[in-house]
Amino acid sequence: MADHVLEALIPDIERLAQEQLITYRLPGLALGIIRDQELVWSSGFGAADLDTGRRPDAHTIARVASITKTFTTTAIMQLRDAGRLSLEEPLLRHLPEFAQVRARAGTIEGVTIRRLLTHRSGLVTESPTHGWGALTFPTREEILACLPQTEITIPQDSAWKYSNLGFALLGEVVCRLAGQPCIDYLRAHILTPLGLESTVFDLTAALRPRCFTGYNPSPYQDRPERAPYAHLNGLAAAGQLHSTVSDLAKWVSFQFRTDGGERRGAQVLNGQTLVEIQRPQYVEPDWSAGQCLGWRATRIGNHVYHNHGGGIHGFSTQVWFNVPHKTGVVALINMWPPHGGLELAQEVLEKVLAADEAVSPALNPPQLAPTPEALGRFIGHYCANPGIQVNIEYRDGALRLAPHSGVAYSLHAPAALEPTDKKGEWLVRGGRAAGETAVFRFDEEGRVLSYELGGFVFERYSTAARA
Repeated sequence: MADHVLEALIPDIERLAQEQLITYRLPGLALGIIRDQELVWSSGFGAADLDTGRRPDAHTIARVASITKTFTTTAIMQLRDAGRLSLEEPLLRHLPEFAQVRARAGTIEGVTIRRLLTHRSGLVTESPTHGWGALTFPTREEILACLPQTEITIPQDSAWKYSNLGFALLGEVVCRLAGQPCIDYLRAHILTPLGLESTVFDLTAALRPRCFTGYNPSPYQDRPERAPYAHLNGLAAAGQLHSTVSDLAKWVSFQFRTDGGERRGAQVLNGQTLVEIQRPQYVEPDWSAGQCLGWRATRIGNHVYHNHGGGIHGFSTQVWFNVPHKTGVVALINMWPPHGGLELAQEVLEKVLAADEAVSPALNPPQLAPTPEALGRFIGHYCANPGIQVNIEYRDGALRLAPHSGVAYSLHAPAALEPTDKKGEWLVRGGRAAGETAVFRFDEEGRVLSYELGGFVFERYSTAARA
């Protein structure tokens, strides 16, 4: 392992995982740490199966439940990018049967694709059919047949209200637009291109020997009971997937490819769409958390973590990652609900980021490159009425707008200036004027007199005039 920060942390991480296994009487767990495009460390603790004592590892398969929703979100965004739907459209446009739903609060038209993706639609959590208690889940046909008994219970956008049913209906949207079952679409357009060979909706005979055994907690005895297996049927788009630490590491790595450009091959979504997915759509009043498209965003200190959990009979999953550091953690536990341990992925990720930031970068001598002669005429002090001051400086190989010394407010600074193919016109990168053009004016001898940006004319201070 070339990651020296992580190397030093591994004993503490292993100790933390083992402590949680013992403290919360967990049968077993698998843990993995992702750095950008690589699963850099993984390990298993306890038993994948209590009868055999088999130890879990990065390739041990577990049900990952609601992590499935992040894949369904990606499918919806693929269809959006292809022009097949709009996030602002009401669900009704794609599922006319939804008109039969009872709006006890809010409106039927207010249940939009975006609100379903962010759990702000007001829709009930589950279809009013058999389900969690009966250990049999409704089929697609049963869910649709029960729409007349289905309710919108709170006004749209009034609160975060989790809905498995909402994602089942999004799966139906995928099915109708793609002309194939949602699980087939996800397999063809997301799982296969990303190489997620152990991520499946239905286990095969070849995969079963690699599976965790799932357990229910027991309050009255040490040994937990084997959990029943119930297929989610019509709710598959909300939580039917099985996966591994190794495959989920690839899924996390994909979340870091925001500069990946257009969708192609393993770049299963446009990079800018990934940025959009990760942007909070709603923020809690105390700004501690927000809901993105599919993912949750949690703010702890100076870091924002994207995350999603999953829980289903016998299995608990947590996926956490930080985009700026391109670091993530996956934790699989073969018990649901566990007595504790669901914070493990978060705690490990916080440890890694804290260790990263505690390491001082090597003190390399600065590269004091001279300012190119052609750019030297731009640098200096500028001012626009009514007294907005800014510097143009040459730093790190580029012209930049910078706050003037002693002045707190510089309007457009800080930002970079990028040359265009038009003489005297520079594109602004970053800040208030991002994407706009600074147009410079010169005298007969080519000296810079001023530049205009965003409706303001910034006159260059003359050293002689100031003297």
